Amino acid sequence: MNGTRLQTFAGVVLVAALAGCSASPEKPADNPAQPSRMHWSEAEKPFIASGNEPFWRVILEPGQLVLERPNQPTEELRYETVSRSDTGRRYQASREGLSIDLITASQLCRDSMTGMPHPFQVRLSINGDSASGCGGDPERLLMGAEWVVEDIGGRGIIDKSRVTMRFLPDGKIAGLGSCNRYMGSWSLNGETLELSKLASTRKACPPALMDQEGRFLKQLESVRSFDISPQGALLISAGSQAPIRAFQATR
Repeated sequence: MNGTRLQTFAGVVLVAALAGCSASPEKPADNPAQPSRMHWSEAEKPFIASGNEPFWRVILEPGQLVLERPNQPTEELRYETVSRSDTGRRYQASREGLSIDLITASQLCRDSMTGMPHPFQVRLSINGDSASGCGGDPERLLMGAEWVVEDIGGRGIIDKSRVTMRFLPDGKIAGLGSCNRYMGSWSLNGETLELSKLASTRKACPPALMDQEGRFLKQLESVRSFDISPQGALLISAGSQAPIRAFQATR
């Protein structure tokens, strides 16, 4: 890929999905759940990106880029950051016979094989041959915000009631169930989201609120996956049951 094409892509990638991800932008730029709100200074180390058909994986560690491809030796190269902004980065690494250019954009991306959402779209160029994929830890899409529930299993929620979730970095989940505060544990293992050890306070509220809280906590215990909708909603699902839908709280 020549320099002109790379500059063109850098401008386009921030507003269009890549071939290895969903084919259209995931949500409006002003949506509070937009991954671009996650500042790059908070990006995890190492940063891992991968793509399919053909499979590749890049691991960015401080001072080192690792490239993995099937049936080829692992490459470990020093890299430089050639451009940066609040919404993305461009990295380059090379040795004799090998030139790598990696462009990242903080836009929602779904793995083309598993469907797992990731916080970054990625374009990899190896000796001018381009491939696309996803990057960043999917856990970052859950953390850093209070999620306000708007629907539980397709039944909505009671007017003026409040149900919330907050996924904490220490593997804890906490929030308001409708009447009582609750806390538990969460983990993301491969493609499976698991919530466990849920416990709540025991304050008494009107029967309708207690019933809603019971349904919410029961569904949380059965959760197995999550997704982010085009409107920025968090969808956490338990099998064939309609998901719990929530949006980030506005401040």
